[in-house]
Amino acid sequence: MAAAAQPITILVCALGGEGGGVLSEWLYAAAVRAGHSAQSTSIPGVAQRTGATTYYVEVYPLPGSALAGRRPVFSLNPVPGAIDLLVSSELLETVRQVSLGMASAERTLVISSTARALTVAEKMQQADGRLEGPALVAALQRHCRQAELLDLAALARQAGTVVSSVLFGAIAASGLLPWPRAVFEDTIRASGKGVDASLRGFALAFDAASTRRQQRAQVDAALADDDDPPAELPALPDSVRSRFPAATHGLLGHAHARLLDYQDAAYAGQYLERLGRVRDAEQSADPAAAQGWALTQEMTRWLALWMAFDDIVRVAQLKLTGRRLAR
Repeated sequence: MAAAAQPITILVCALGGEGGGVLSEWLYAAAVRAGHSAQSTSIPGVAQRTGATTYYVEVYPLPGSALAGRRPVFSLNPVPGAIDLLVSSELLETVRQVSLGMASAERTLVISSTARALTVAEKMQQADGRLEGPALVAALQRHCRQAELLDLAALARQAGTVVSSVLFGAIAASGLLPWPRAVFEDTIRASGKGVDASLRGFALAFDAASTRRQQRAQVDAALADDDDPPAELPALPDSVRSRFPAATHGLLGHAHARLLDYQDAAYAGQYLERLGRVRDAEQSADPAAAQGWALTQEMTRWLALWMAFDDIVRVAQLKLTGRRLAR
């Protein structure tokens, strides 16, 4: 088991003065405090703000007591696509690391602040040169396994601390690192500097991230809950079944039931009359049904959608149905 375990890889991206170095030291110290082997390195860099530095931390997931005297060998630098946790204090900096290939959709959890520190290129535009936040978020979400996005800068201001302690709290709440919250908090206390403010920032981020995880778990559980079977659709009447080819019966059953619910039998009859004209046209063009009634099948679906358009009144009606309220 020990031989098969791989280090947990963490890439920390911070702007100058935000405590990225302190955060990487805390991560290393927390790992050691919990009895795990770890290694931390830093890569100085320059960005178009106050300077950007990345810090790379590897933590062995098994405690030293489980390694029978063996010591893991760590890498000195991050490998694109092999990052388990990407932590960043600024949204565009997060996306920049993603553009370098650091994150992967199969593996990487991203914890990032939604706050922005504008680049020189954004500031120098005569008009509004800011990059659009929703576009940055969409690009990020496409290239990571999961994204935890919080306004960490606002939480830091609320706590009267710097963003490093807030990031530390969000990391602790992620559950990725195999030790309890107390180890993280004891690591902050052992640092001896700005302890009270750092603990406040840690707690705010921990609670905010934990709440998001709980809400996501509740949504996932609700989506996965199949205890309630889907409502049975009314059977397709024999008179309708005999008028249309068997290839269309599956879609036609859904469509006919939808039109009945949308208005009434007369409206569903109007739908069938219109669809019948399409069936007749296709039968004339393809008497042997070599195309499998493809045109009629497509029109079965699209005509039902057009004739049962979910306008404001219809949406309100659906929201007030008893079965929705019960669910």
